[in-house]
Amino acid sequence: MTAVDGLLSEFIDAWNAGARPRVEDFLARAAPERRGALAGALGDWLAVAPAPPYDAAARAAIRSDPVLQAVLAATASDAGWPELLPRLRERAGLALRELGERIAAAVGLPGEGPRAAAYLERMERGELEAARVSQRLLDALGGALGISGRALAEAGAQRPALSSGTLFRGENRHADAIAEEFEALAEAALRPAPPPMDELDRLFLGGP
Repeated sequence: MTAVDGLLSEFIDAWNAGARPRVEDFLARAAPERRGALAGALGDWLAVAPAPPYDAAARAAIRSDPVLQAVLAATASDAGWPELLPRLRERAGLALRELGERIAAAVGLPGEGPRAAAYLERMERGELEAARVSQRLLDALGGALGISGRALAEAGAQRPALSSGTLFRGENRHADAIAEEFEALAEAALRPAPPPMDELDRLFLGGP
């Protein structure tokens, strides 16, 4: 059994026992050259992991956690990521640059910290659609911020991403709407194709 296999097995056992293991704690225990492989293995597991069998005391502790209360407050309203993520990051004591480095390492892309930080900044500004952000990325982000990726997904779904070019008319003018659609299609046809997405792009923009 390799070191990665051993840590993964230990994480799974702790998860299934309801011990609430933290991804970043296990990554810190791995050798630097093996953290990428461990992060990928942990991400694959968390994508299909069953809900742990928490006892009554653990459930009470989870419910009273201030971070969970913040998540519940966000999901009960239209707050979403712009209000929630900065609070969670501040609680964790992380600058965007530091969080970007952690996320990049957790998903096995340790050289992509600055780009990950730029994407995270867009998440905090409400400029990324929650439906396009992968669950693997949310699990890694949740591990760094101390909450579940599923809670982050639910919070992100509360408010749609901001649109920089959407205009609404007060009247229902079908002819104008059709003309605008043709104009948009013509502009899209003349616009050069975007560059293909790499792995980091897909994590933030490629969907669940």
